[in-house]
Amino acid sequence: MIITRILSTLLLIIYLVSDTTSMQAFAQKRRATQDYPQGYFIFPIQPGQQASLSGGFGDLRTNHFHAGVDIRTGGVEGYQVYSAADGYISKIRVMRGGYGNVLYITHPNGFTTVYGHLKNFNARIEDYVRRKEYNQQTWDIELSLNENEIPVKKGEIVAIGGNTGASGGPHLHFEIRDEFENAINPLKFGFWEIQDSQAPVIERVILKTLNAYSRVNGEFGRVSVAPARNSDGNYTVPNVIKVHGTIGLELNTYDRSQTSPFRLGVTDLEVKVDEITTYKLNLEKMPFDISKDINVHIDFDVAETNGVRIQKCYIADGNRLSIYETDKNQGKIIIKDNQLHRVSILVKDTYGNATSMNFSIQGDLPNENFVDELADESNFSGNISTSITENTLAIRAKNTKVSTAILQNKGIPIAVPLAYTRNKESVYLHDLNKGIADFVQVDNSSEKIGIKKEILPQKGQFYSEPNLKIDFADALYDTLYLKTNISGNRLSINSEKIPLKDFINISFTPLGVSTSPKTSAYYVNDGRKYLGGTWSGNTIQFKTKELGDFQVITDLEAPSIRPIRIDSSEIRFSISDNLSGIKTFNCYVNNKWVLMDYEYKSNRIWSIKLDESETFSGDLKLEVTDNVGNLGVYEVNIEEYVATQKAIKKIAKKSSKKKSKNRKNVSHSRKSSTKHSSKKSKRKRR
Repeated sequence: MIITRILSTLLLIIYLVSDTTSMQAFAQKRRATQDYPQGYFIFPIQPGQQASLSGGFGDLRTNHFHAGVDIRTGGVEGYQVYSAADGYISKIRVMRGGYGNVLYITHPNGFTTVYGHLKNFNARIEDYVRRKEYNQQTWDIELSLNENEIPVKKGEIVAIGGNTGASGGPHLHFEIRDEFENAINPLKFGFWEIQDSQAPVIERVILKTLNAYSRVNGEFGRVSVAPARNSDGNYTVPNVIKVHGTIGLELNTYDRSQTSPFRLGVTDLEVKVDEITTYKLNLEKMPFDISKDINVHIDFDVAETNGVRIQKCYIADGNRLSIYETDKNQGKIIIKDNQLHRVSILVKDTYGNATSMNFSIQGDLPNENFVDELADESNFSGNISTSITENTLAIRAKNTKVSTAILQNKGIPIAVPLAYTRNKESVYLHDLNKGIADFVQVDNSSEKIGIKKEILPQKGQFYSEPNLKIDFADALYDTLYLKTNISGNRLSINSEKIPLKDFINISFTPLGVSTSPKTSAYYVNDGRKYLGGTWSGNTIQFKTKELGDFQVITDLEAPSIRPIRIDSSEIRFSISDNLSGIKTFNCYVNNKWVLMDYEYKSNRIWSIKLDESETFSGDLKLEVTDNVGNLGVYEVNIEEYVATQKAIKKIAKKSSKKKSKNRKNVSHSRKSSTKHSSKKSKRKRR
C-alpha cells in the first residue's frame, strides 16, 4: 500500500510538471470552447490516467439536470481526490442526502470546483469540520469559509472518494461553477482523461398533437417510432408520417462512450424543417435556481409513468430555461397544408461526435367526422373515457355514431362535434380554453369529468371548497384543470401527471382522524413520504411540490435502535423509523455529547471522536427522534455491556463446541454401527 501511494505521488508530480502541449492539442481537437481555460484544472481522480464516467453533464435526472460529471471508481470507496487547482476551501457540507460529504474549492480564476459523495476529508479539513460539529453539537452541518482559513494547492489530496448522500454507488461527483453559480460542463476544460469517439444514439422519435385541432396520422395523441439505423450510423424513419396543425417533436436520445457502459446526456441538439432551424439546444451552462424546469423540458407524464425521460424539441409553456434557440413558434412544428416536408435532426455530444436523423412528414388536412365501421346506435355500450392533454379534453366512446357529445358546465351545455372514429371508437375533442366541464354525455350515457376550476399559471390563484383550501402561489407552469376528491383522511388532487415548479399550500380538514401533533400529512402515490404539517383546530396545513394522493396518518411508534458495537474504542448502532423518518440522533457518554456519523442508506451511525486518544467508558445514552417527535432511547453502562457480550460469546463458544462434539460422537457411532454390521455380514457369509 505504501509503495502504491509513493508511485501514485511520483506519477502525479511528473504529470503536474510535464509539458501540457499534448493535452491542449487533444482538447482543441474536441472543439473545446476557448472561453474556458484549457489545462488549468487537473483531473480530480487519478490524474493522467484514462477515466470513465457513469454520469455526464446535462443527464436527465429526477427534478434536475445533472450539474457535473460522475467519475467511476470501480465500485469501491477509497480513491484519493485531488484539488483540481490552487485555491481555498470555500464551503463544506455534511448531509444525509444530496451530495453527502461535499467540498467546494474556489480558485483565483473565479471558478469553483465541487467534489461530492466523499467518504471523508483529509486530516486538516476533517479536524476543522469535527471541531465545528462538536461546537454546534450537530452532525449535519454547512460551513462557509474565507480564503485564509484552509488554502489548498493544485494536486493536494483533499478527500477520499465514497458513497455518501444520495449516491447509488461509490463514485466522485465533480462540478465546475462560475462566479454566478452557473454549472459549466467540466469537459469543456480540456480533461483528456475522458475520451469519447462514439456518436449519440437516437432510440425513439415522437410526434405529438399539442391542441384539439392537431392530428398525427389522422388522430389526436402521439405517434412513437423507433428509427432505422443506416450503415453510416445515422437514422431514418422509412414511412412518411401524416400531420396537421401544431405538432411537438420529442426525442429519446443519449450519448455513449467507449470507456463507459452507461447512457450519458447529449449536449447539443438541432431540429430543422425544410432546412430551416426550428429548435436548438445547447447544454454548456446550467443555472441552478431553475434546474427543476427539466420537468417541462421532458415529457413529465411519460417519465412518471414509465421511467423514461424523453426530451421535448420545443419550448413548453412555463419553461424558463435559457438553453434554447428557436423560431417564432418556440420550436413547435405547424403544418396546415398538404405538402411533403423534410425533417432533419442533428444530435451531438461534448466532443463533437454527431448523429443525424432524417424523415418526411406529409401535410394531411383532416376529414372531420371521418367514420369507419361505425356500429348501429342500438349497440352503444355506454363505455366512455376522458383524458386531458395540454389544454384538450379527449372524450372516447365505444360503438356509437352520434355526431355530438354534450358537456355540462354548471348546467350550461357545450356541444362537442365528433372529430373522428377509429376501431369503432368515436373521439370528441374539446378545447378547454373554451370552457371547462363537470361531466359529459354521449347518447344516453354520461361520465363524470370532475374539473372543479381552471387555475391559471400566475400568482394569487386560490381554490376553496368545504374541508379544502389550496393556495397555488407561483407553482404552476401551465393552466391546471383542477380535480379534487376527499374520502375520509385521504385527499386526491388530479390523477394526471402534472409537474410543479414550487410548493403549493394546502389546508385540509380530514374526517375521523386524531388532530395530535403526531398526526401528519403524507404523500402516498408511491409508498409514503412524510410532508408534516401544522394543525389549526381540526384542519391540517401542509405544503407539497407534487400533485397526487395524500393521506393524514398518526405515527405513535418510536424509532428502532439496535446496538452493533459498543466498547472503549467505538460506538455503532443501527437506527430506523417505519413511518415519519429519522429527524435527530444524539449520543452521550457520561452526559458528554459524542459526534455520530450517519449513513441513511444503511441506517448506520457510528462514533467520531474529537480526540482519537480518548476512550469510551461509563454510562452511554442514545436518543433518536422521528419527524413527529417520538423518542427512542437506548441506555447502557459500557463496561457492563462489554462484559455481557463476552459472557454471551463464551456461552455461544461452549455451545458450539458441544454441538461439534455431539456431531463427532454421532458420526463415530454411525461408523461403529456400519463396522459392526459389516462384521455380522461377513460372519453370515462364512
